[in-house]
Amino acid sequence: MSIERMTIHGSGPASSVSANQHQSDPEARITPRDYSHPRVDLATIQAVILAAGRGSRLKTAIDNGPKCLANVGGRPLIDHQLSLLAQAGIRRVAVVTGYGASAVRAAVGDRAEFIHNRAWAKTNSLYSLQLGREWVTGSLVVMNCDVLPHPGVLRRLLEWPGNAFAYDSSSGTEDEHMKVELEGEYLNAISKQLACERCQGENVGILYFEKRAARLLFREAEALLSARSKRMWVAAAVQEVARYIPLRAIDVADLWWIEIDFPQDLQLARSVIWPRIRSSIGLAPAIATARN
Repeated sequence: MSIERMTIHGSGPASSVSANQHQSDPEARITPRDYSHPRVDLATIQAVILAAGRGSRLKTAIDNGPKCLANVGGRPLIDHQLSLLAQAGIRRVAVVTGYGASAVRAAVGDRAEFIHNRAWAKTNSLYSLQLGREWVTGSLVVMNCDVLPHPGVLRRLLEWPGNAFAYDSSSGTEDEHMKVELEGEYLNAISKQLACERCQGENVGILYFEKRAARLLFREAEALLSARSKRMWVAAAVQEVARYIPLRAIDVADLWWIEIDFPQDLQLARSVIWPRIRSSIGLAPAIATARN
C-alpha cells in the first residue's frame, strides 16, 4: 500500500506517515496486442538482487554495515527478499555484492550465487546489473536490495503473462521517487526527473523480463554504460527496453511496501510496514537479533 496513501512512503527526509538513438532493429517495438506472453516454468526464472551499494544515508542507523543487512523484524532485509523469491518458486538467485561483500556472503550463505562489483564506489545499479549478463540465460526478476515488499507484490507481478514491473499509483511525489508515466497500462517513461504533471506513480523496484526482453535489457545497459556514465540507474535501460517491448505496469498501491533509503524509512519499516505485512500474511513476530 502506498506509504503515501497514508503518507508514509519511505523515500526521503520529508517522508511522513500515511535516450539512445537506434537504427532499424529486428526487435522493433510491437504493440501489446501483437505480443504473445508465454508463461515459463517459475523454476527456470532467474533473479538478480542488486546489493552492491553502501547505503551511505543509512550508515549511522545500521552501524556502517551494508544496506541489505539492515535488520527488519529480526532478520536482515535481504533475507526477506530471498524468502520472497523462494516462496514464489524462484531458486536461481544471484546477489550482486560490493560494499561489505564478505558480510553479505555470510548472511546469504548458499541461498544464492554471488557476482561482485569491485567498482561499487564509482558505479551505480545499472553497472551492477550489467555484471550479471553472462549469468542470466533466461527470464529474469530484477530486485533492488532496499525494498521491503508484501509477498503479493511479486505474486501479482508473476501472474501477468509477460514483461512487467510493479508500481504504486498513489506515490511518486518526492524527488527520490523513481517516477513512471504510462501509456494505457504500459510503461512510457521512467525517471526520477520526470515532471510531476506526467507522473502516474512510483516504480517499486521489482521487475520481470522474459528471456527476449532480458537480452535486450543487457544490450541497452551495455550501450548506455559505454556511451554515458557508469553511475546510471537500471531505470535508464528499462526506459530503452520499453521502446521495443511493452512493459506492463502492475499497480500494487493496495499492498504494503517501503523503499529504505533514510533512517526514518528504516524506522517506519520496523514499526509500521513490516508489522502490517506480517499481520496480513499471518506470520508470528520473529525474535529480534543484535542488529536492531
